[in-house]
Parts: sequence; structure tokens; C-alpha cells
Amino acid sequence: MLIDTVIFLPLLTALVLLLIPRAATSVQKGVALAGALLTFAFSLAFLSLGPNVAADQTIPWISGPWVAAYHVRVDALRLFFVLLTTLVSVACIWAAFSYAHAQRLRGYLCLLLAFETTLLGLFTAADLLLFYLYWDLMLIPVFLLLTGFADHPGARQAAWSYLIYNGAGGLALLLGIVALVSQSHTFELGTLALRLTGPAEAWIFIAFALAFLIKTPAFPFHSWMPPTYTSAPPPVVAMVSGVQSKAGLFAMLAFALPLFPHAAHAFALPLLVLAVASVVYGAIAAMGEQDMKTLVAFSSLSHLGLVWLAFFAFDITSVSAGILMLVSHGLIAAALFLLLGFIEERVGTRDLSRFGGLAEKAPRLGVMMLIAAMAALGLPGLSGFAGEFLILIGSWQTQPVFTSIALVAVVLACVYMLKLLQGTMHGPVRVPDERTVSEMRPREAWLLAPLLAGIIFLGVWPGWFNDRTPSGTGANTIVGAVLAEPGQR
Repeated sequence: MLIDTVIFLPLLTALVLLLIPRAATSVQKGVALAGALLTFAFSLAFLSLGPNVAADQTIPWISGPWVAAYHVRVDALRLFFVLLTTLVSVACIWAAFSYAHAQRLRGYLCLLLAFETTLLGLFTAADLLLFYLYWDLMLIPVFLLLTGFADHPGARQAAWSYLIYNGAGGLALLLGIVALVSQSHTFELGTLALRLTGPAEAWIFIAFALAFLIKTPAFPFHSWMPPTYTSAPPPVVAMVSGVQSKAGLFAMLAFALPLFPHAAHAFALPLLVLAVASVVYGAIAAMGEQDMKTLVAFSSLSHLGLVWLAFFAFDITSVSAGILMLVSHGLIAAALFLLLGFIEERVGTRDLSRFGGLAEKAPRLGVMMLIAAMAALGLPGLSGFAGEFLILIGSWQTQPVFTSIALVAVVLACVYMLKLLQGTMHGPVRVPDERTVSEMRPREAWLLAPLLAGIIFLGVWPGWFNDRTPSGTGANTIVGAVLAEPGQR
């Protein structure tokens, strides 16, 4: 029951919001935030699970030639993606109070809460049919938020780009699932003991990998990302970049790698090439950007490329560090996009060449921006460093050439993140249209504080996280199965 409570409480909250009069905005805000906070509080109960213990719930769903079940699970791999989702959702729903007109606030909050439910369903699904349903359902709230609640002139075009690209990825995933289930006759991950070989395994793995590369996104499947991240309101892009972008890499580790071990090793080289291309291209593109949201969008492309490198280096240190990097990046990206939203609200532009020196007018805003930016560039003591450093150490053991190339982008990260920090916070005070820049409101500081606290905690004590991820829980885990050579299985 606890898993269902965590998954569906945001959706239930959204339904309750629909019963509240449109004019009662204060009540709507209170109910939405309470629902998000309760969901986060319930999700913390999963921390009590032992390292080799999982919370499972299975209800038979489809029987006959093909078998499927409503099977949800929280284990060592899924735990921190669930916590990341519930924590980031609290911050984004709280931040949304500033980004919707009173007449549209109720719909805005309902869609954010529905989006949270689809993400939680995806990260807990242990049945391929259930996983696929959530994979496609998550597109609907984002599309509606872009078309109905974004004020950017390119939002509608960005929404269709987002839907078409990710819909195509979903179609590839569906074809792969149908091909797999036609051989196994079950959608249940726990009973998929079938081990395909040869062309069948290769083609099904390609279908899965294509869907996951588009969703992340990775180069060259990233075309939907810059316009979506640039056009979406800050709370929406914080959830998309902070949480949804982890779905593809999570699914690669939870589904594709254990199910198709031979194909994963066979296609490691082209996927490593795409990983390093994402790392380098994202870093170079970020360096050339003046739009602060687009800069952070390309930095995400670069950082998530490192996780692809970590997974396909097939080293136990790099795989474990890749999971840490995903959670760390989720916190950092969400914090950065929310901070950029606060800045744009004050100065009225995202162009770094048109303003600066905000730290003098809003020192608390400057401090929070400093922490988030330093975490993104990999400053020791913050979570970005812990993830990157361990990925590079692990990947070097098996893929020194690709790791050496990726190191170049790690250096470039210092350039574009310092450009962002200095362009917004330092230098002479320049504010367009003689605007008055105010200090952070208490609400803004409180909603960001847990994200920044998580960044600092994981940077100071990454061992706490690594001890609870699959590689730290014994050999008979997903990570252990992935790392073993196919011939040793």
C-alpha cells in the first residue's frame, strides 16, 4: 500500500484541486503543496528498507497467451530515483506559485502533480507493459504545460518537437517490447528468464537503446531538448531536466542491460562514441551560449553523456558512480533552472550580455547560485565532483581513451559555468529597463534549501549513497549481472 500511496497521492491531490473554486488560489496552493510534501514524507519511509530488501506489490492484470501484472517495486536501484522525484516535485510545485496567472493556476498545479505521478510510476514499474504505459503517459502533462502555460513565443513549436521526438522513441520502445514478449510471453521483468542471442537480441536492444537515447537525450537525438528547456516555465523545465531526463538511463540499467547482456557488450563501442560526443558537444555548445537557460540545457547534455560513459565502461566503480551522478545532476539541474527563473523574473531577460552584478543587490541569491554553479562544474565537496570523479576513475580502468576525451569536457565545464556565474552575479550592476532587483523571498529560499542541502550532503558523504546503491548490496544485483561478461553467465 505504501508504494501505491506514494505513486498516486499526487494524482489524488490533483483531483482534489479540481473541486476547489478557480478563484480560491490560496487554497489551491496550500492543497498542492501539502500533497507534494506528504508524498515526499511517505517516500522517506523507503529508506528503512535493508540493502537487500525490496518493497513489492503485484496484482495480476492480464492472463492468457501473454501475461502482465500491475507490479511495482522499490529496491536499491529505484529508491533514490523515487526520492529525487518527490523532492524535486516539492520545490517545483512551490515555485509554480509565481509562474501562472490566477485563472490558470489550478490547471498548472494539476498538470505538475499528474506529471509527478507518471514519473513515480515509471521508476517503480517492474512490468514492461506498466513501464511502457508510464513512459508514454508522462508526455501528456509536459505537452499541455508547454502549449497552455508557457508564455514563450516558441513554446508551441517546442511542445510539438518534444512530443514527436519522444513519441518516436516510445514507438521504438513498444516495438522492442512486443518483439521481446512474443518470445517470452510475459511482460514480467522477474520472470523474463529468456536469454536471446544473435540478431533477435541485437535488434531488440537497438530499439530499447534508441528510445532511451532520445529520452535522456544524447547526441545526436537531442534536437527537442534546447527549445523545450528554453521555452518551458522554470518549474516545468526543472522537473523535465531534473527528473524526466533520468528515465532513459534508469531504464537502460534496470531493463536493457540485464535483459540483453550480449548485445550491450556488442554495441558498447558505438554507445561509448555517442557518450563522448554528447559530453564534448554539450560542453562546447554551452560555452557559446548567451541565453542562460540554453547554456544550462547544453551543460545537462554534457553531464548526462558522462553517465552513458559510466554504464558502458562496465566497471563496478563507474556504474555505481553513474547512479550517484544521475541523482546529483537531478538536484543540480533543478536548482539551477529554478534559480534562473528567479533571475529572469527580476531582470526580464535571459541574455547574459544584458545584465550582471546581481549579487550586490541580492546576496542570498548570489550565494545559492554560487553553490549550484560550483556543484555543476565539479567543485570538491559538492555532489557534482563526487559523481564525476568516481566515473572517471572507474571508466579509466576499462576505457582510458574515451575517458581521456571526456576529461576535456570536464575542464570546459569550468569555463561555461563560470561564464554563467560571473555573467549573472558579478561585474558592474546592469539591470535592463531600470528594474529594481529584490533579494530572494523567504519562499524562494526555503524551496531551494533542500536541493542545495542534498548537493552538499552527497558531496561530503558520497559513501552513504554508494552503500545503498546496487553495487554496494552484494554480487547478485542488477549491477553485478551487467558487469559480468556474457560468457560468464
